[in-house]
Formats: sequence, C-alpha cells, structure tokens
Amino acid sequence: MSGVISQINAEQLVIPNWIKNNAKWWYQDQIQDSEFIKGIQYLIENKIMIVPSVNTNTNKENKIPFWVKNDAGWWANGTISDNEFVSGIQYLVSSGIIIVNSTQSNSNQCDKYATAAEKETCLEQLEYDEKIKNYVETSTPTIVGPVTFYYINSESQKTDDGKTILTIHFVVQNNANQEVTMTCQRPDSCNYSLSDGQNEIQYSTNTLVYGSLTLIPNTPKLLDWTFYGLIDSSKNYSFLVKENWGSGSIPIKIP
Repeated sequence: MSGVISQINAEQLVIPNWIKNNAKWWYQDQIQDSEFIKGIQYLIENKIMIVPSVNTNTNKENKIPFWVKNDAGWWANGTISDNEFVSGIQYLVSSGIIIVNSTQSNSNQCDKYATAAEKETCLEQLEYDEKIKNYVETSTPTIVGPVTFYYINSESQKTDDGKTILTIHFVVQNNANQEVTMTCQRPDSCNYSLSDGQNEIQYSTNTLVYGSLTLIPNTPKLLDWTFYGLIDSSKNYSFLVKENWGSGSIPIKIP
C-alpha cells in the first residue's frame, strides 16, 4: 500500500460512518465486489464521500487486490484509520477498478430537458461518454487501417466440459473522415477471430447488430466479443482483424 499515497489532508477527507457497514459486509462476503464498488463509486461521484484525487495508472487492473478487502474489514473494525482505508480506495480509482464519473459536476447541462425521461437519457449518455474516455486513457491502442482498437481487458470462465468462455472488451474509434463498417455476418463468415498463432477460434457472440457496425468518424464505441473453445492460458493469443479496410492482430491477455 505504500507509495499509493504519501499524505492525506484530514480536512479533505469526509467519510460517513454508515459506510463502515458496507465495508464490513463486503469483508464478510455478504455483498459482492461489484456491489461494494458501485456503492463507493456512487458516494464519490455524489460528493458524499470525498477522496483526494490521484493520478490514473496506465496499467489498468481487473481484480480487487486482497489487501484492499482486508483493509476494508480492518477499517470497519476500527483497526486502521480513515486515511489508511482511503489509500485503498485511491488505489482502486488510480488502477481503473473504480471509474469516477466527473460528468456529475456537468450534469446541469441536462437540466434543459423538460421530462424526466429526457434528463435520464442525457445523464446516461454523459456517463457512457465518460466511461469511454476513461477506457481510452487507460487502455492499450492498436491501429488497424483507419480504426484504433483500444483493448480494455478480457474475462474468462471455465466450463464443465473443460472449455473456456472468453469475453474481450474494446473501444473502437474510426479516425478516417468517412464511415467505416465492421462486418461479421456469422461465425463461418466473419472478419474477426481469436488465434493462438496456429489455430483460429470463431466467435460465439458479439455486440455487432445484424452482423455489422458502422463507425462514424471520431465517435468511439464499446464493443464486446465472446469466444468459446479450448483456450490454453499458457499460449499467446491475438484478436485478428481481416477487413478490406485493414488487417492486423491485437495481443490479448488470458486471465
């Protein structure tokens, strides 16, 4: 934990006492990681919990380290101080595990809409834009033709038959001055696949609608691909792009 924060100004640190209940329940596995993260994220964004800012680490992580959860339990039990607990929260923010939506301070731009539904749509778009911005800043970019693929991370799950479900998350952005279309009609007619250098695995699902996605210039989009097969984590895998506008390979980490 050393090095995450050198010193916290006590006047900047505000933590409501009831947050300790959430920390205790999380430490005792009564709530999931995602619930704890969403709760902390909501509190920071709405200025209920004030955490001094830190620089974002370019090496984005996907899982919460055990020591952060231990700190939460110790803090809930009064073993460590507020400052030590906040060091863990700062680590989650700097590593990209908690994404703080800075658009909350700009949410008044949605006040121009008359109905609650319109305001909600506006806020959702702001949140989506902020999420993409954070991903672009912390992800690894690979340029293929006019398109930049920002590799966010991968998630894997073993199945009972010994195979793996692998989901890959990207942000894609068209840098050209005209539209570009990504095409993948079906598994046996798709311009994208997963490769270990010898064999290719075809996709199972993706977020392309009706087999294609048109990328408007300079408008980034979130994109997910899921693969199912015999995936050996000891091998090096790449996401292959084979479009008429460009081809290339993007290194993929297997969790």
